[in-house]
Amino acid sequence: MTQINHPLFDAFREDHAVLGRGLHELRSLVQTDDIMALKTAAQKLDQAVGAHIAFEEEDFYPALQAFLSRQEVEQMYAEHAHGAETLVQIAALDDTAKLDDVSRNQLLDRIDEMEKHVSECGELFGALGGLDEKQKSEILEKLIRWREVAPIWTEYAQEKPDNG
Repeated sequence: MTQINHPLFDAFREDHAVLGRGLHELRSLVQTDDIMALKTAAQKLDQAVGAHIAFEEEDFYPALQAFLSRQEVEQMYAEHAHGAETLVQIAALDDTAKLDDVSRNQLLDRIDEMEKHVSECGELFGALGGLDEKQKSEILEKLIRWREVAPIWTEYAQEKPDNG
């Protein structure tokens, strides 16, 4: 992949690093019986990445539709929805209970899906290279606005009209 230098890409890398670290922490905690720590980590992640999720869905993915198939874009939306559902599922866990094997494996599968999503986003940087400088700057401004609004991922997901 060619090196792309633009503040937009730096912001993406930063956001994806936060998401990646948060998912890694969730994975580690799912494998323990510290439900309180798991719930705290999930809440932190929910708050930390909501702006980026909203930005991707409202501004970034629509800008990429010229470069990606409809199926690819729909898959990215679905992965975001699954991630939000996972955070809701973690929030609903009984603080004093232990995860059974089925629940643990289900959570790990969902975390795997989001980790794969994060790693595949690196490939989207190449598609961004097809945007001109004005488009890149406009998209960066939208990301900055989302960061100012700072929606919570799960609340944003629930407010979407197509959330099923």
